[in-house]
Amino acid sequence: MIPLPVKRMALRLLIAALAALTLAACRPAEDTAWERAEETGVLRVGMDAAYPPFENVNEQNEIVGFDVDLAREIAGRLDLDIEFVNIPYDSLYDSLVTGQVDMLVSALIAAYEYEAKADYSIPYFNAGQHLVVPAGAPIQGMEDLDGRTLAVEVGSGGDVEARKWERRLADLDVERYPDPGAALLAVLGDDADAALVDGISARLAAGEQPGLAVAAAVTDELFAVAVHPDSDDLLEHVNDALEDMFDDGTIDALLVTWFEGGEP
Repeated sequence: MIPLPVKRMALRLLIAALAALTLAACRPAEDTAWERAEETGVLRVGMDAAYPPFENVNEQNEIVGFDVDLAREIAGRLDLDIEFVNIPYDSLYDSLVTGQVDMLVSALIAAYEYEAKADYSIPYFNAGQHLVVPAGAPIQGMEDLDGRTLAVEVGSGGDVEARKWERRLADLDVERYPDPGAALLAVLGDDADAALVDGISARLAAGEQPGLAVAAAVTDELFAVAVHPDSDDLLEHVNDALEDMFDDGTIDALLVTWFEGGEP
């Protein structure tokens, strides 16, 4: 039989150990990514360089694109040099978890299923469904489409949204096409009054065709920078940089460069 004083001592030790574990759990994790970047002066950015105009490898074997310029701008505002690491898409989040890179900038949608592997910045691009109309047209949203024809890609998010609109509007004609390009051509050819396509197709088409304009974003698929869940300091600095880039027009300038035929 264990003496009572020994039992009390064991209980005290157990309580102390549990308290120590609780304090450790409550203590913020060390942001090793930000510390390493500060010490080396280099920010390591992972991306899958196979998704133009956001990131791809050009003929000179250089990684270029909207995300590339965005990441360079963030690094510059943090007084850091930048190192790009080209990683297959399926391995992007693993590279973040294992510390191969400090952050990911790769047209990533902020997705809850990856919350154990990443925290996300404020969004910098909306790839959701956008309403594209002839330049100068009075159409601004769903309410303006009654009695008109809407072009969509069959089976797309725009098609799903259009089916909702069909139930709400008395006289909406929805024409379905095999791809976003065909839907947009229908607007250019006066076969449709508007098209509902993904944000990338919408911006590229409006940039390439003076006869088209983006009227409104209808749904959200938000691209964001991803960092390790313990990288609170880095995330704060990235968010500050992105907010400044929105405020001073840098994001808009990058959109012009990569989606409206500007010079990189």
